[in-house]
Amino acid sequence: MTAPVGHGQRAGTPHASGGRASLDAVQTARLRAEQVRLLYQNLPLGVSAGFVNAVILVFVQLDVVPRHVLLTWLAAMAVVTAMRLGMAAIYRHANPPASDAERWVALFTVGTILSGGAWGMAGIFLFPEDIAHQVFVIFVLAGMTAGAVASFSAMLKVGVLFIMLALTPLTVRLFAEQHDIHVAMGLMAMLFMALMLITARRISDMTETTLTLRFENDDLISYLEREKQATEDLNLELKHEIARRARTESGLRESEARLRALVDNVPNGIITINEEGNLESLNAAAERIFGYAASEMMGFHFKMLLPASEREDYDDFIRDHMTLRTGRAVGFGLEITGLRKDGSTFPMELAVSRMQLENRTLFIGIVRDITERQEIDRLKNQFVSAVSHELRTPLTSVLGSLALLAEGVAGELSARGQSLLNMARSNMERLVRLVGDILDVDGMHSGKMRLDLRPWPLTEVLESALDTHRAHAERQGVTLAVEEGPRDIRVRADHERLRHVVGHLLSNAIKFSPRGGRVEIRAERRDGRARVSVIDHGPGIPREFHGRLFQPFSQPAADDPSHRGGAGLGLSIARAIVEKHGGTIGFDSVPGSPTCFYFELPEWQDGQR
Repeated sequence: MTAPVGHGQRAGTPHASGGRASLDAVQTARLRAEQVRLLYQNLPLGVSAGFVNAVILVFVQLDVVPRHVLLTWLAAMAVVTAMRLGMAAIYRHANPPASDAERWVALFTVGTILSGGAWGMAGIFLFPEDIAHQVFVIFVLAGMTAGAVASFSAMLKVGVLFIMLALTPLTVRLFAEQHDIHVAMGLMAMLFMALMLITARRISDMTETTLTLRFENDDLISYLEREKQATEDLNLELKHEIARRARTESGLRESEARLRALVDNVPNGIITINEEGNLESLNAAAERIFGYAASEMMGFHFKMLLPASEREDYDDFIRDHMTLRTGRAVGFGLEITGLRKDGSTFPMELAVSRMQLENRTLFIGIVRDITERQEIDRLKNQFVSAVSHELRTPLTSVLGSLALLAEGVAGELSARGQSLLNMARSNMERLVRLVGDILDVDGMHSGKMRLDLRPWPLTEVLESALDTHRAHAERQGVTLAVEEGPRDIRVRADHERLRHVVGHLLSNAIKFSPRGGRVEIRAERRDGRARVSVIDHGPGIPREFHGRLFQPFSQPAADDPSHRGGAGLGLSIARAIVEKHGGTIGFDSVPGSPTCFYFELPEWQDGQR
């Protein structure tokens, strides 16, 4: 029934298409936020139960699976469990708004990938020869999957992701055994997976319907309560105008007191600055941060809070932004140096926004002491660098040993053994490349990357990179083809770093090429610059992914056909190295056509310095 528009129409009643669209958007956001809340509410119990199952699985398999494999897998499960419990605790403590729902979904999805992948690995590496223990592994994985259906019922895609990651490796392993009973169990595993996916979809639909109905009921009750309250307030206002005004004035005083209490108790410093740059007010947090009492700061120029060496840089900061006439921020996330009353300095983050108060313009500054954050960043970078360096030596040794085994040093291997050895060798090479990439990223972020620039024939760099990746291409069934071009092109470059750039492009091209495909490498001159192109005939790059292709850790979604795994570091490292050489890097990709990645560097001429 449609309410008539007129005197009886209440504010907040959706009576126009625009209002309905806005209401639907709000309800969708509330539904998404509630789904995320349910996910994190169920997370601690689910991951705790999962870890207990992991411990039981390891204990049962002690006599049939090598202990180092069991302990390594259990340690990985412990790390993933601790990470996800920590994530749940952070979410509970943060109580994020509905606008942050997608970010928390992304974090939960990452945790689901790690957890599902770890359980999936159990189906491969903890799969013993003994049939009874094999059945136990299948039983545990089936139980974990069934539990996940309930735990992830609030959001279908994470449930599907866990089910596929946990059961697919086991299913593949069962079929790979090529015994009748294993093939039968593989078929049963596929059927179970399908049933779990259908069940997950139905439970997810029921959960979403329940939440939607609950929100609609809540909205209806809220609307009726507002209508009832509005009617009572109107009657009360007509009868007791004088009393209402008295209550309004009292409410304003209380509101002002609450606002003052709120401002004084926020952890960040809040200061107001007039058009002349003088401090007009500050909260208790600002007093603690700078060590001054409010009376010692008000009326003085905000430069008193900056070291003398930096005051000139910020002297006209307010004046430079006087032309802005809106309330939006004129400076946000500025990291500058603050000065305390005792003369000590500290790193601080400053956000400034403009406020119009009657005929006056004021600037509100939010100040945050980021000493602890910078120290955490420093320790994180040190940790990443140390771990990567410690991993490189043992990984290289293991890779060399695998290469010797592949060459037959320890005797002829069976076809099955050779296949497993090739798999281990391929994954170990990927780990070595990943460690190298992490070290490169750490060097870029810390400013430690140094270039040994010398004139080099471009063809020599390309041939070196090709020699490194030729074996990898052969294993993938991909042909590397070098197009003949000028052989006298020279560039001033760091040979090793530039070889890494070509290697990253070749590795990507090989990875995305179909088996039996072809990767073409070309060197040429273009307007006085040397250009290297690497062309593959893979599926191409999704258009929506173009804008973030060169960002660190960027990859297409796991369900995207172009997804091929990896850490997503190679292209960001390649861009950093090329730009440090004074060059540019880019790509051309259209669905259905070859993809071309290229970079250009200034060509070196004799007599240059």
